[in-house]
Amino acid sequence: MNETPIPETPERYKTLIVVLTLITTVITAMIATLQADANIRANNANRDSQYYAILVSGELVRSGLQSSYDLNTFSKVLLEKQTTLMMQFTALQSEQSADKLGTALNNISALAAQARADKLSNFSIFYTDPRYAPKTTDGLPDAEAYLADISDEANKILEKQNAAADEYHKWNNKSDAYVGVLTVIAVAFFLFGLAQAVKGRMRLVFAVFGLVILLAASAWTLLILVA
Repeated sequence: MNETPIPETPERYKTLIVVLTLITTVITAMIATLQADANIRANNANRDSQYYAILVSGELVRSGLQSSYDLNTFSKVLLEKQTTLMMQFTALQSEQSADKLGTALNNISALAAQARADKLSNFSIFYTDPRYAPKTTDGLPDAEAYLADISDEANKILEKQNAAADEYHKWNNKSDAYVGVLTVIAVAFFLFGLAQAVKGRMRLVFAVFGLVILLAASAWTLLILVA
């Protein structure tokens, strides 16, 4: 006696499709939240990077003007000291030549140059700041320490600007990657929609392909999170 085949119900696997669609919706909402968070973080980091870039620019201008003044004043001090030595040497030659007037004039010029050097020294950071002032009477200021200090603030701000720029690229790349994940999940939604429209085994086939894509998108999301 032949058995009558049981007709395939048109609602078969429909519940499975509905459950998969709901799960996909929840996952999509979570990924969209992560994408929005990454985008906000990227925008904040980009804002900070631009802010620090402006600070660096301002600090470079300030330190440039400051160093120009300091070095110009220092060069004038050296020039006056050289003039003092030259006048003293010339006075000595005049004295050896029995030129009393020349000796007196050269000594006066030497004293005037020394007075100008002493006055300029009061306005020079190389002589007023103990960090750079010469340790001995005939010594030279510590120019290396001065150059390191005057660029220190700009370097600190630049480090912050670089860190903010790196942070921006990190979160911007994550935001773009999440957009890619959402695009892939859209394919899974499309397959689940097709599974709802067809009947029989094709419904299961589309559901399986959609599930595979959903799992792949979920794995991609985890990789983005830990990156």
